[in-house]
Amino acid sequence: MTLIAAKSSDAAAVPPAREGEVPFGFDEIFFSRTDGRGIIRAGNSVFRRVSGYDPAQLIGAPHRIVRHPVMPKAVFQLLWDRLKDGRATGAYVCNRASDGRAYWVFAIVVPIPDGYLSVRIKPGSESFAQARLLYADLLDAEARGLSPSEGAAELRRRLAKAGFPSYESFQAQALAAEAAHRAGSIGRPQPDHAPAIRAALAADGIESELGSMRRIFREAVRIALNLRIHASQLGHLGRALSAIADNYALLCNTMAVWIDHRMAETADFNDLVRSASASLFLMNATALLDEMSDTFAGDRETGLGDPEAERAQLAGVAADYRARAGACRMRAAGDAVTLESHLVEMRHHVTGLDAIRMLCRVESNRQGRTDGTLDQIVNQLDRFQQELALCLSRTMSLGREVRILATAP
Repeated sequence: MTLIAAKSSDAAAVPPAREGEVPFGFDEIFFSRTDGRGIIRAGNSVFRRVSGYDPAQLIGAPHRIVRHPVMPKAVFQLLWDRLKDGRATGAYVCNRASDGRAYWVFAIVVPIPDGYLSVRIKPGSESFAQARLLYADLLDAEARGLSPSEGAAELRRRLAKAGFPSYESFQAQALAAEAAHRAGSIGRPQPDHAPAIRAALAADGIESELGSMRRIFREAVRIALNLRIHASQLGHLGRALSAIADNYALLCNTMAVWIDHRMAETADFNDLVRSASASLFLMNATALLDEMSDTFAGDRETGLGDPEAERAQLAGVAADYRARAGACRMRAAGDAVTLESHLVEMRHHVTGLDAIRMLCRVESNRQGRTDGTLDQIVNQLDRFQQELALCLSRTMSLGREVRILATAP
């Protein structure tokens, strides 16, 4: 792994790293609060102990005092872009203690009116292992000149390739995995979030299926164009085939454009994906915020903050996120109903495509003279029609699953 060199101003202040990482438990939870510039205003005893800094060294210092050079800048670029938009964000972060040792956390960072607060837990799931490999690749790319914004885009691309259509999807699934792993590690009951997890996965699956349908429609347009070319070579005998090809291409293009619109950044479908993932993320974040709020009863190390005030603020954010999680769940259910109605409309169009395809086969048989090209084209249309029907069936099934799970008690 190629590390990013530390700035000279930081190098003198940080001693060489010791072997290993700072030990702390899965049952522990970090807390810190900063102002809008990222200056630490409060923290709990876990943060102080694991970071190795005295309270006087933490309070008033920039939070980047604990930033470790093995962290890709791309992750912080993405984090701050989202926070500036007012979106709570979860991320795997490697921090550096005062003695140079590392400690990994899954951090939830929450925008608040006068800055940000964060709760963090020890990660240990398979998602964590995969994230570390991805971070190592990003770090190498940054060492070769990749900018933070380019790295953030590459991070999203890699996550999409891994099956996460958005960062919202990744952070929701990662936090759910860490919450389950943490519960198992400390002997607590597993979080009862199975319906929310399945709903989020089903919403992600809908996007994948719609992407497949878009590819099928685009390829079918190409096949229809080949049919049009073949028909033109038949002269007046190909007029019927030309009309069939034009109608097939027109309907396929219409459907491809429809999918493009539904999958656009501001479309209703993206609201479905975001809502399902947001509900799952906020449910788990709320549980950690509640837990952190409860721990302040026996923790007085809040720096310049008032323990009761910090506890009350955490409880207030938790209550807000609990309500948001419920609203997102209901919104996902409503969006799923809307999507189902659109898919019923698409099924009618697919039936129309099938009728046009059959006309093409009938015309091919009627002509009775072919060099094999027309039969090949018709067979290709048969195959794509079958693939399309399967994609549509799976998408409708996933939509029903989201609706049912999102309304489950």
